[in-house]
Amino acid sequence: MTKKVDLRIKRTHKLITQAFIKLLASKTFDKITINDISDEAMINRATFYSHFKDKFDLFEQLIDKFLADFAAVLDQETLIEKNSVNVKKIEHTLSRFYTFIQDNPDIARLIITHSNQEFLSKRLLAILSERYSEIFQSLDVRNDDLKIPTEFVVSYITSIFTSTLYWWIEQKNHEITADEFATLVIKLISNGHLTVLGVNINRD
Repeated sequence: MTKKVDLRIKRTHKLITQAFIKLLASKTFDKITINDISDEAMINRATFYSHFKDKFDLFEQLIDKFLADFAAVLDQETLIEKNSVNVKKIEHTLSRFYTFIQDNPDIARLIITHSNQEFLSKRLLAILSERYSEIFQSLDVRNDDLKIPTEFVVSYITSIFTSTLYWWIEQKNHEITADEFATLVIKLISNGHLTVLGVNINRD
């Protein structure tokens, strides 16, 4: 019985999310009401409120799910070994993430279009900092005798990743595939930004 209830809850949650995404294709976020979402999902308002506090909570949960999937992709590989960044593994990781974006274009475009870029950058920065700040600290990134603050390194790389992600998602025909885009981003970062920062690069 509990299993059936759980499945029903998940199905309703999905219907609400899909209705919200569909409405955003024709309306701005500000114009969408709870009635709009409920009518599109073919549920009543009470059912909506049993899943979400309001439309802001719905949008926040979409972002959380999107970023959780991003974090799960990161956790599949050990990207830094000893004192070197493994470029091939980062490229494979990025390719998987960009493939996830291609497989979920509506959600990706929704989040990119309707969320503040600075806000999204901060959320991505928090994820990267949680996983890699200690490792970046151990890399001892320096410019001559000046030690580069870890926060700067992670923030710098995050800003590059976020801005290129925005650009790629907006290319609706995706002439550049997920694999090709991952290779391009990594080439730009590893041949320029990371090298300038003094990060050791492992290309094997």
